[in-house]
Amino acid sequence: HLAPNFWAKLVSLPLHTVDLQNVDSFFISSIKSISTIEKSGVTADTFNEVIPIDRFQIQNSHGTVQPIVPGGEEIKLTFNNRKVFAACALKFRMEEGDEQIEAVLRGMSSIIPAPLFRFMTGEALEAWVCGKPEIDLNLLQKIVRYRDMDKGHYLIVWFWRILSRFTNEDRVALMRFVSGRSRLPSDIADVSQRFQIMKTDKCKDGLPTSQTCFFQLRLPEYSSESVMEEKLRYAIHNCRSIDADNYMLARNVESAHSGFEEHEGII
Repeated sequence: HLAPNFWAKLVSLPLHTVDLQNVDSFFISSIKSISTIEKSGVTADTFNEVIPIDRFQIQNSHGTVQPIVPGGEEIKLTFNNRKVFAACALKFRMEEGDEQIEAVLRGMSSIIPAPLFRFMTGEALEAWVCGKPEIDLNLLQKIVRYRDMDKGHYLIVWFWRILSRFTNEDRVALMRFVSGRSRLPSDIADVSQRFQIMKTDKCKDGLPTSQTCFFQLRLPEYSSESVMEEKLRYAIHNCRSIDADNYMLARNVESAHSGFEEHEGII
């Protein structure tokens, strides 16, 4: 996920100190400490003994030391110019990445006129591009397709009841488990693949499996709703790898050629 600052800049909103605080609190705390260091009893005589920075240069987001003003590597940081340093450092971090933002804007403008972004908030643009961070159960139920079961099957009834008790963090984990992504599109019209739930012949009370390339969840038989919830929670929070997808695709093709359906999923 991209930082809120990224989306705010795309819609031409000005950044404030609090915006940077949300993504790099240590930097903001350090700059404030330098600017108001006299409150800690530090004087011009002891300033350079306390502050490890000696020039107008700081580490950028990549960890590379870079001047915060032209010729900053030659400007000595002192007690008397510390507030100028703090202001320049803050401005440097606020404007860091502007070149990349402009490149992204040029790319997006080839699809949608960039001036339209000015009528949006950063949060609205992020939701439009990436989907909402909250998993909407109503939307998920509208795009589901059942295989070998219907909505009245006890496994399906249990499944939706379990999801209604899940936190959004749990639902995001489920999305990653079954699709490899953490969000649903904001608009149902943008859903390109339906969510599939099917029953498998695996051992009773076993772990559920999935195939992320097919947005598919595979459920074995369960003896109770509580057992199903326990197994589902374990699977979604302890299996985050989708490296086996290509392997499973190849096996599915082989299964189709041999005339039977493959019931093994990924976990």
